Amino acid sequence: MSRCVYFTTVNRGASVERGGEFVCLDWDTKTVRAKTAIFPASPTLRDPNPRGNTRGGRGVAVVGEELYVASYHTLHIFGRNLERRRDLTHGLFAGLHELHYTGNGSLWVSATAIDAALEIDVASGRIVRACWPRKSPRLQERWGLQPLVIDEEADNRARFLARAHQTHPSHLHLNAVATWRGATYALFNHFGAIVDLDSAEVVVEDPTLRGAHNLHIDEGGTAYVNDTLRRVVRVFDLVGRRQREVLALCDFEPLARLARSYWISDALICWAKRLGLRAPVARPLFVRGLYRLGHLLFVGMSPATIACINMQTYEFVDLFQYSRDVATCVHGLVVCDDP
Repeated sequence: MSRCVYFTTVNRGASVERGGEFVCLDWDTKTVRAKTAIFPASPTLRDPNPRGNTRGGRGVAVVGEELYVASYHTLHIFGRNLERRRDLTHGLFAGLHELHYTGNGSLWVSATAIDAALEIDVASGRIVRACWPRKSPRLQERWGLQPLVIDEEADNRARFLARAHQTHPSHLHLNAVATWRGATYALFNHFGAIVDLDSAEVVVEDPTLRGAHNLHIDEGGTAYVNDTLRRVVRVFDLVGRRQREVLALCDFEPLARLARSYWISDALICWAKRLGLRAPVARPLFVRGLYRLGHLLFVGMSPATIACINMQTYEFVDLFQYSRDVATCVHGLVVCDDP
């Protein structure tokens, strides 16, 4: 039995058609078994944003013997050897980010551009539930939210490409969904919060979660989130509603060494931002992509690299670097044992 890591990449600044890949990696041998380009087509998109936006692959989920991979407006379904099987899209698929399979026949999709969480019945491909947290009176009162102006019956896939909707004060940047004890939780990147979508209850609100990505919740209610820009993984206790620990990735020498090798590009970005200049579109050790398998935590970052940490011993286990180009970053990530 071998352990496979399936991950997506985004190539910042590239054309949409060359914006990223879906990769199958044999983790034990560090051999790339297969890879394929991932980009949204039908409809094709003209992207005014030079960063990720419509480029490359997003979240990944294992559903039985199939893999569901998100691009900007489509779910691409593959077999375990990355053979293409079919595509699934919908008028509400706009800015898809992370995916979460419940294990009970439904797949949660975060439609980040429209601040929605969509539950898909994998057997039929239908949306069986849509959560619109900006409509919640409880959340409106807490943060002064306004509902998104959107025709839910229209084709919205190409209507939110510009950045205007992201700068609206009510934009949540809902970019990850997870389930725990029968409830559905989402990460609100702009407000730095983990929210129970069923009750509209804010379980955790922490400024360190602003700009964060990924949400993995284990059976005991421990939530793992990537603090993307600070290069750490934050661990929260959802029962106690507190931050329990911080895993600083650069405390591990292999990752510190990786960061040092890109210090010039990192310094240029910081310098440009301080002077109010237009900064490069890519930053080294931009942390995104997260999966826990047993006591092993797999973390993705840029330049497209995956690190493995033992969360029992807090020891660095291993690392695989797919690309040395800082503009190429990991986005989605799952790990499974393949026979």
